[in-house]
Parts: sequence; C-alpha cells; structure tokens
Amino acid sequence: MDGDYFSFTNKLFSPEEINQKPEALAGIRVLDLSHMIFGPTAARFLAQYGAEVIKVEVPYQGDYWRGGTYWGKFWKHSNPLWHYINQNKYFVAIDVKKPRGKELILELAKKSDIVIENFTSGTVEAWGIGYSQVSKENPRIIYASLSTYGQYGPLKYFPGWDLLAQGASGLLSVTGYPETDKYYKIPDFFGDFYPGYFAAMLIMIALHYRERTGEGQYIDGCQAEILMRALHHFTYVAATGQDLERTGNYDPTCAPSGIFKTADGKFVAIAITTDVQFERFCRAIGREDLLADERFITAQERLKKENARLLNDLLDRWVREKKEAEILDLGKKCGFAASPVMNDVDICHDPWRRQRGSVIEVMDKMYGKFVMEGPIAMLSQTPGRTKWLTRPLGYHNRYVLKRLLGLNEEEISKLEKERVIGTWDYRVGQRPPIYYDIQKDPIFNYEGGEEH
Repeated sequence: MDGDYFSFTNKLFSPEEINQKPEALAGIRVLDLSHMIFGPTAARFLAQYGAEVIKVEVPYQGDYWRGGTYWGKFWKHSNPLWHYINQNKYFVAIDVKKPRGKELILELAKKSDIVIENFTSGTVEAWGIGYSQVSKENPRIIYASLSTYGQYGPLKYFPGWDLLAQGASGLLSVTGYPETDKYYKIPDFFGDFYPGYFAAMLIMIALHYRERTGEGQYIDGCQAEILMRALHHFTYVAATGQDLERTGNYDPTCAPSGIFKTADGKFVAIAITTDVQFERFCRAIGREDLLADERFITAQERLKKENARLLNDLLDRWVREKKEAEILDLGKKCGFAASPVMNDVDICHDPWRRQRGSVIEVMDKMYGKFVMEGPIAMLSQTPGRTKWLTRPLGYHNRYVLKRLLGLNEEEISKLEKERVIGTWDYRVGQRPPIYYDIQKDPIFNYEGGEEH
C-alpha cells in the first residue's frame, strides 16, 4: 500500500462518508415484538446496520420502558434511554389480544425475515404469534426468543430481569473484594445490553445459514447463559477444585495493577503486564531498587499474592501523591499503561470519541439535537448509522399498514375505532413533544407513495 497507513484508515473509516456508503442489512425486515432492553437492543443493532425494524407495541400503553427513565427524568416528553435503545425503528401499535390484531401481526411476520421477542417463555405462543404459528406462515423466518432462563428446562416459567440474570449467571459472585460478603451489581443493565448484542450475533449466524440453505430456524437466547460466557471461573473450579476468588479493582493476571485515586480526586487505571513495562514503571516512579528485588524480578514472581499485594499498595501510595494529568503524561513518556477512569460527562465531551464517531450528535426533525452512541464498530464498506430517533407510540401505523399490508384509509380508520390499533394516551414517554405539530407530519398522516 502506498502512502501513510493512518491517512488510509482515516479516509476508510471517516464518519463524514458514512451516509454515502451502502447498508449491510438493507432489504432485511425485522419484526420487533420485544420490550424493555434485552430484545430491543438486539433489534436496534440490526437497525443501525440497515435492517428495517418494525417495533410492535400495545396501543395506548406502549413498551413500559417508554416511561421507565432514570429517576423519572424525561427529555422533551421522552425517555432519553429509549432513544438510545430504539433508534432507526418504525413504531406501530397493535393489540394482539384482539383477533384482527393477531392477524395483522402474523401478516407482518409473513413479510419479515426475522422476529424478535423477549417475553416470559411461552407467552407469545399463548398469544398465537410464537414460532410454531409464525413458521407455518413463513418457513424461512428466523425467530429469536430471548428470555432470562430459556425456552425449556426447570426454570423456563420464571420471570427475569437484568439483575436476576446477573445473579443466575454467576456474574455477581465475582464482583467485590476478597474476604468480604459484599457483592456489586454491574450497572446499568449490563445483563440486558451484553446479551442483546450477543443475540444479534446469533441472529446473523442464522441469517447466513438461511442465505445458504433457504431454511429458517428458532433461536433460544438465554440471558443468564449468555452472561455466563463472560466468565471462566467455573472451568477453573472444575479443573482444580479451587475457587478463583474475587479480586476487587485489581487484575489477577498482572501486577502491579488496579484502579487508584489520584491527588486531585480522580481515578486512573494502571496495568503493568510485562517485565519491560515493569522496568519502565519502576524508573518512572524512581524505584529502580525494585528491579533487583527477587520478589519482583519476573512477572511470575510478581503475580504471587503477597508480592502483588505489596506492589499494589506501593502503586496506591504513589498515585495518591500525583495528579491525574501527571500520571498519564508519565505513562506516555516512560512507556507503561495508564488510563483515566472516565465518567459520563467525560465520555460525552471526549474529543477522541467524537472524532471516531462512537459519540455522535444526531439532528432529528422531531426532537432536534441529541448526543448518543454511534455504531458499535467501524466497517469500511457498510458502516452503521443513526437515521432518526424514536417516535411516539403508533407513529408509523399508517406508514407500515398501508405500505406493507396494502390497507386503505377506510380500513385503518375502522381498526382505530375498534381499538385494534392506536397511538398514545398523552402519558409522558408515549406522546410527541408538545411543540411538535403532529397533524402536519407526512409520515404520521401517511397517504402513500412517500418514503421515510
């Protein structure tokens, strides 16, 4: 390759060129029957890379997460996290408990490639829109049932939640410090977001198989089991009979290491992994004498518990006497790994993330400027993107039902009167911003022919 490599990558992944490139999943339709975070996260990932995702909710009620914002804080009559989870989707409100509502959902499923749901196991089957019913109408369907405990086994009927999944997976058992009885929940909804991305990967595997064979399939995505894959501790127990124990803020694979508080009240993460890095670190802090100490002369010796504890205590004392900027500068200058522990404010305004496009400013025609996460990874040919934020409950009813199912205005009005379909009831989280004139919105009042 001619020229400078980083000039090449800067152009290849430039955020300014994203909208000029094709979308990897264009032409793939997803029927998102899920709610809250786990299932909607899987659907949102697909939507970011071009899939047409139609989210179905209950009329006049909607997904509970519309009104489930942190501490009751709303933004322009919406839940900010709702925008994060449900960007790029189409929102229809259909009552599955009415016979015609179930028929409409099955008709949409027949025209879809993927269905995602994350209700308690067996619920959608009881409603008549489960895999056994949908696959009869659409044998090519990839149907993902995402639950905390799976579609079979002794726990299948148990309701689930992020915190319960964290507990059942074993994840909580490795948080906290040794010799204490305190465990810490991993915030916020890690037990939903991580399995959601994993579920999207499983869906893509099934989609690839269908493209080769023409066969759809059923995916049983178990939240607690997916989270368990972030751990290796149980294999260690099986092999040795010993518990790996908890390690707090220290990394048990390298010493010294950990998260430490600085003189100016901030926190830094430092991890010294190799003998070369240890030598550089010792010279940076003026403790060359440690290089001749037999307890620390190799990485293997440094990893012994008593030796690691001594080094971590030394590192803790050193960090407490230095400001964050000084420590980071020394890390760059001397060649050891140090990073700031960043909070939400830091990340929001971080120029590195803004430049790469992992934090972006979206200009939305309904909500205006909104800062949110960009695509999860950079693809040179088919990058992901955010095209619009969420929309009020039932906003796309006419757009979806006329365009996909061929219903006319008279039929839709009849469905509205029968409350088979509907919109919002003016509770916060469901409705449009008060300043927005919904009656002039061409998509909400879709007549046909115009694209989103």
